[in-house]
Amino acid sequence: METEESHKDGYILIVEDDPGVSTLEVQRLDELGYPLATAKDPAAAIAMLKRSTPELMLLDYSLPGMSALDLVSRLAKEDVPVPPFVMVTGRSDEKVAVETMKSGALDYIVKDAGFLENLLPTVRKALDNSSLRKKLRKAEEDLRKSARLYNFLAQVNQAVARERDAARLLQEICRIAVEVGGLRMAWVARPDTDLGRFVAVCSAGHVDGYLERVKITINGEKGKGPTGTSFRTGGIAVCPDIAADPRMAPWREEALRRSYRSSASIPLSIGDKILFTLNLYSSEVNFFVPEEMQLLSEIHGDISFALEALDSEEKRAAAQVALERTAAHLAHVMDVTPVMLFTLRLPASGNPVMEWVSGNTLSLTGYAPEEVLKPGWVKENMHPEDLPESGSLDEIFVRKALAKDFRFRRKDGSYFWVHAQLRLSSTDEVIGSWTDISRI
Repeated sequence: METEESHKDGYILIVEDDPGVSTLEVQRLDELGYPLATAKDPAAAIAMLKRSTPELMLLDYSLPGMSALDLVSRLAKEDVPVPPFVMVTGRSDEKVAVETMKSGALDYIVKDAGFLENLLPTVRKALDNSSLRKKLRKAEEDLRKSARLYNFLAQVNQAVARERDAARLLQEICRIAVEVGGLRMAWVARPDTDLGRFVAVCSAGHVDGYLERVKITINGEKGKGPTGTSFRTGGIAVCPDIAADPRMAPWREEALRRSYRSSASIPLSIGDKILFTLNLYSSEVNFFVPEEMQLLSEIHGDISFALEALDSEEKRAAAQVALERTAAHLAHVMDVTPVMLFTLRLPASGNPVMEWVSGNTLSLTGYAPEEVLKPGWVKENMHPEDLPESGSLDEIFVRKALAKDFRFRRKDGSYFWVHAQLRLSSTDEVIGSWTDISRI
């Protein structure tokens, strides 16, 4: 058993003020093979959760100083991740059960004569449930990331087909990388052979003086990062983790201060001569994983091609073909995935209005996109028992994001389970996704 001082990941946290009950819970759960940590009061639990997030928390309903529900609420207000949890209560009335499940608990267990007998299977079930949800979140995030990058590539190709000036094209690509691709910062570097270093041509995103404070050389110790490497080799160079990569030592402090966690550099050439590098920075470690390298490679080819073809209408037509190919790739991704994407507009008064929906609604719900966009479509087809309470959407203005599971009726009359996620992207717009969890 581990004490309150433990803060390792992959553990189970037991929050229980009764040392006798806590000891029995530890003994019963020991065979699961997880490290077990205990906290005897809310203060100890909060301190531990600020250091790390356990796989599961076993949370006593009645705690000294505050209830378990108050503890969950406080964690959310302080932006401390609330781990998956099972509520342990000495009361078996229906009100407690309802409050427990509304608070986000995976399950609850009553301290009765069968408590210790039921504890192990309940926790096993909760761990399985938590693992499934974690996989679902990872799949959704991977999908959203791929969709962002495909959209990035599509809009790059639009800029390539539209722009006739190289400087404006490069600036537009930096803007697209940040606003559409979700990157922290993007800039284009030009090698200055007289100075022996790279100079910035244009940039977008959270620059915050970075390009003035750092020096990247064409060769030497300060040329071993992605920018220098991609220029010298002619290939895409990636740094998966700026904090851990020794090549990034000359720029690490300044990069991390601006929340750059990983980076990639794409050489841009005309013929065999590399004229620029497009440098991309993400706030996520390992953002540029192998699955995204093909997209970066297409960006490399499309932009280099555009630089060669700025004055050639024939080659511009070829760029349009590349745009249509990318759109076809994105359409295929959306057709085969069980996730529907959409945006909602939040008017000053009245109900939210669905403004856009991805093209795979037919395969997911049986309804065409134009039918989905009709007012009242969601409410008409959601299972009556799962309809949200009035004003429940207002919570998104406080939490910035919401998630809900519910049953939804397809056009053929059958129901399937949906996992919905909503995120506030501006004061009056919400980005959302529906995942058919019946397929998982």
